[in-house]
Amino acid sequence: MATDTVICKNCALDSKTPGITINANTGLCQFCEHFTPLSREKKEEYRAQMDTLFASPPKHRGTYDVIMALSGGVDSSYALYRLKEEYPHLRILAVQFDNGFISDTAFENAQKFCELTKSTYFRLVLDNNLLRDTFKKASRSMDAFPGFAKYRASDMCNTCMSIIKQKIVEMAIQTKTPFIVFAFSPGQTEIPFVTLTKPFMVWIRKLFDGQLKTMGVNERNLYLMDEDIISSTPPETEIMIIHPFLVWGYDKQQFKKECIRLGWTEPDLHDPNSSNCLLNAYAIKNHYDKYHIHSYAYDLSALIRQGNLKREEALKTLHTGFSDEAIREVQRKLNPE
Repeated sequence: MATDTVICKNCALDSKTPGITINANTGLCQFCEHFTPLSREKKEEYRAQMDTLFASPPKHRGTYDVIMALSGGVDSSYALYRLKEEYPHLRILAVQFDNGFISDTAFENAQKFCELTKSTYFRLVLDNNLLRDTFKKASRSMDAFPGFAKYRASDMCNTCMSIIKQKIVEMAIQTKTPFIVFAFSPGQTEIPFVTLTKPFMVWIRKLFDGQLKTMGVNERNLYLMDEDIISSTPPETEIMIIHPFLVWGYDKQQFKKECIRLGWTEPDLHDPNSSNCLLNAYAIKNHYDKYHIHSYAYDLSALIRQGNLKREEALKTLHTGFSDEAIREVQRKLNPE
């Protein structure tokens, strides 16, 4: 006998999603029941740590102080602008990954914000045919990524983000850049500072290699950090990954207003979850069809718990349908005649 879907009274997670339970007495999901907000002292500690790191980056290491993943969307564009506003001395290399599905508007936005912040722009381009085949294999794969990763992002987006991380870490090693910045929301990660040691780099390379192998990807070395580059680095090599939105706070609507004021242009993607990538809507639908998990539900629900998003806005975003034409366009690109 079918049971009605119950939505958590506090966030946007529901009982229909595998792994989510709603307490019949409280009406809350397991995450809301055990949520403890970050204390003011901890927030101040994070802020002081980031100020210390960026105020005095290691000298004479390389050309850049920071490599930043710049998608051209709202979050990364705002993060780049604010980073340079607060720490104007930073030498930033902004890397935009051309995954074959980035909108023209996103490319324009990324370059516009690099000019605005006097940052160096770099467009990371890989073999488009191989990338397309890899995304297709990700869409057909099952359980290539660990269980909890399925709630963080779709298989296709996890693949794309993992490629970006591998290549940016490799670039940081080569250019002797001490810091990498990702504009992840507080719903996408809980850790503001991650130190990559040499053994850690070896491990994340091996992990992604196994995930690609599970998907049936043969040209794995195209996406992985170069083994020789890792092995040639000194044993004491460390690179710090920083997620500034866990320090600054997060208000996407305010970020968008500020970006538009600075010249950012809204792309015509028909996707409430992305402001840069054409693949995203297709990836969400593919993920939902496979696992019955909306790949943005956990992210948005975490933002609700933290007071960064209204529940009504999250539910509206999650229940907004995708353009059939947008889905067909991705299908055409993934399966060219």
